[in-house]
Amino acid sequence: MTDNQQIKNSLKMLSVFVLMTMLTGCFGLGSKADDDGDGEPHYYIVDVDRGVVASAFPKNRVLLIKPVRVTSHYRSKSLVFRIGENEYQTQKNHLFFSEPQTMFTEQLKRWLQKSGQFSHVTTDESVAADMVLESAVTALYGDKREAFSPQAVLEMQFFLMDGQQNTSQALFQTGLKVEVDIEETTANNVVKGWKQGLEQLLATLEDDFSGYFLKRNP
Repeated sequence: MTDNQQIKNSLKMLSVFVLMTMLTGCFGLGSKADDDGDGEPHYYIVDVDRGVVASAFPKNRVLLIKPVRVTSHYRSKSLVFRIGENEYQTQKNHLFFSEPQTMFTEQLKRWLQKSGQFSHVTTDESVAADMVLESAVTALYGDKREAFSPQAVLEMQFFLMDGQQNTSQALFQTGLKVEVDIEETTANNVVKGWKQGLEQLLATLEDDFSGYFLKRNP
């Protein structure tokens, strides 16, 4: 084999190697479409339970829970991570099983109907209610900023209104925010953090209601 033929063969092999390297790189990028690398959707729920039902309930204190409003940034089913001071990123393959508004409304109703703070808790607006609870989720994200510790962040606002009087003045209102430290900002960790945070938040809300009613009816 001549020197020219050897050079030509070497160049051909080099070209094939470069082409295969480029193709491998392209396929490798495609395989990292989401955190899990499988491209399949993953579904989550934030599910909490007060556990033991209160032993005593008041009379004639019916509570109507209006659907929980969710700030537009967190209204979709996609989980949201905060990656910069003013930059957020949806996790397209990591989704809530149901709409956040529906999920938080159900969790709030289930907790409060066990709390012993109300004689009956309903989401049916045709039921005559003594009080109306309006609430909103104003923060719901996993913190993935490089300069901050990983956290699951949840913030809610609550307004207790008089169900018998046509007034916009709140009888009681509070805003609660929980920032739960997590090991790493992954979808699973963030959802577990939200669950822990919602338990803390609803327990605090129950205590706040208890204090309010004690002052109102000592």
